[in-house]
Amino acid sequence: MKNNYVIGNVISVNGLKINILMNEQSNLESFHYDGNIYDGISVGSYIGIIRGSNKIICRVDREFLEDKYREPSIHEFSRERFERVVEVSLIGNMYRGNFEFGIKRFPMIFNEAVLLTELEIKDILQKDASKSNHRMSIGKSVNNDIAIEIAWDKLFNTHVGIFGNTGSGKSNTLAKVYTELFNKQCYEIIDNFGGKSKFVVLDFNGEYVKNGILSNKKKVLNLSTRSNRGDKIKLRSNVFWNIENLSILYSATEKTQQPFLKNAINYYLDKNSYNITAEKIITGMGSAFYNVFYQNNNKELLNLLNKSLEIIDFNPKDNYFDGDKPLDLSWLNSSWHSTNKTYYINNRYFNNRDNVPRSDISSKRDDFEKALSTKVVFSRIENLSSTQKLKIATNTYLIYSLAFGKVNFEFINPLISRIDSRSNFIEKTIEITDDNVDEDYLTVISLRKCNSEAKKMIPLLIAKQLYEAHKVNDEDFEIKSTVHLIIDEAHNILSSQSAREAEGWKDYRLEVFEEIIKEGRKFGFYLTLASQRPADISPTIMSQLHNYFIHRLVNDQDLRMIENTVSSLDETSRKQIPSLASGQCVITGTSFDLPLLIQVEKLSEEISPTSENANLIKLWLAREE
Repeated sequence: MKNNYVIGNVISVNGLKINILMNEQSNLESFHYDGNIYDGISVGSYIGIIRGSNKIICRVDREFLEDKYREPSIHEFSRERFERVVEVSLIGNMYRGNFEFGIKRFPMIFNEAVLLTELEIKDILQKDASKSNHRMSIGKSVNNDIAIEIAWDKLFNTHVGIFGNTGSGKSNTLAKVYTELFNKQCYEIIDNFGGKSKFVVLDFNGEYVKNGILSNKKKVLNLSTRSNRGDKIKLRSNVFWNIENLSILYSATEKTQQPFLKNAINYYLDKNSYNITAEKIITGMGSAFYNVFYQNNNKELLNLLNKSLEIIDFNPKDNYFDGDKPLDLSWLNSSWHSTNKTYYINNRYFNNRDNVPRSDISSKRDDFEKALSTKVVFSRIENLSSTQKLKIATNTYLIYSLAFGKVNFEFINPLISRIDSRSNFIEKTIEITDDNVDEDYLTVISLRKCNSEAKKMIPLLIAKQLYEAHKVNDEDFEIKSTVHLIIDEAHNILSSQSAREAEGWKDYRLEVFEEIIKEGRKFGFYLTLASQRPADISPTIMSQLHNYFIHRLVNDQDLRMIENTVSSLDETSRKQIPSLASGQCVITGTSFDLPLLIQVEKLSEEISPTSENANLIKLWLAREE
């Protein structure tokens, strides 16, 4: 242990906290000794304590002055009166130049404290990465300006959280981490990850859609609820027709609307193909026709049937034929007599069974179904979208339920109205298909042009579909592929405090993501979350993350959330968070032995996320000065 620059001696050992009395010249910014340049000692820097052949590695937590005179009545200040003392915490041990994290031995009183060389500090900071042959650059350490690499094989098989206030560099860090990974294709990682990994970015603000950001080989889907010109995500039919998903999409209440919706879908849906066939729709509408006029007990029945006919652009006043025989659809133009509470047409009242026998109703039903089966109409029914089929299914099943007194119209009608209104954004943003899902390894889904309802529901559907499909593929307890779901501005979808949504929806949404973050790692399904408000994210989700990149946070609630959920963050690092400069962050978690304070490298403008402030000089001045 030769050529060590001694700067002090141990004067107290209190558990993991050690006090070191520093030499008089120990407060210099740098030291030159034996051909080496050493950095001075300050809070956050590293220091060694010599004990035999071992160098115990510590980090400086604080420093203070001790009054040698210990005479409070003397107020005169003199340099000789005070001694500089630093308090350090144990982090590891270095033996024969090899650093190991963890406490193996404690220092003793009067052991010498020494400065560490740049190589020794680099070994401490890069110990995690040095264990792996697969590393990528991320930035430099703030205190020592040492290049920092992280092992990508230890990071991307974990759940990751990236947090920081606006302007702290959070988006740059997210982009930097994944840009470095994707750039390793072809020369270290096989091209397109060998088809064994898929990365999906949920981009709420459209920050990652520009060419060059993350990768040049990405697929971008720009969803829009404002027009029909936006892209659409592919959703498998079994995901869309799942009763839980439909109940959430349309906010079906648990006690009345959800059972009704379930019964309607069970009546119409073919469970093998997860489709509602044209034949089933025609049969269902024929049954609804019969119930309207046979039961004849509610003025809403015919309105609901006509709403369904409007969906298939069916006009009862048009002429329809069965061969040469004209089909009689006149009953569809009946009116409701509010006094007698019956349908009637041409002075024929349906509450008089002598005038309207059951055989007549069956005959008119046959004509109605034959009209629906004509080539043109049948083709329209076959080409209905899934949401249009859902509307017909719920309208006609409501006819049956009202006709036989199974539901109250006032309780179910709000659900019918929500299906009408929300289906609009679903048709604009979602394509229900069982065709092979795109095999692009990187897909960026921009929700910038979507309304608030779509921003809540589309990420849930995407996450659920990806997770359920991936679980099925990796059922044999061997992870053969991975899915990486990256959610920027994650508080939009993972908040546990939203007051604008029903409790049932909020609980279900959080349950889905909490299951993913608790169980996903077993199946090779990983989340990366980025947010400026970690306090808005469910504490369960926050505590289940494995690794954290923490930028500047100043809100007390955010800081408390970090303190309560990030167990690997020490007090010194935690206290630095509110004062971090732009681009600086603390990295901590299961993939790192100790927290690292680094300056993340700024990406060039061409490949940086579109999250910069407006250039007012460019906008407001006639010419740039």
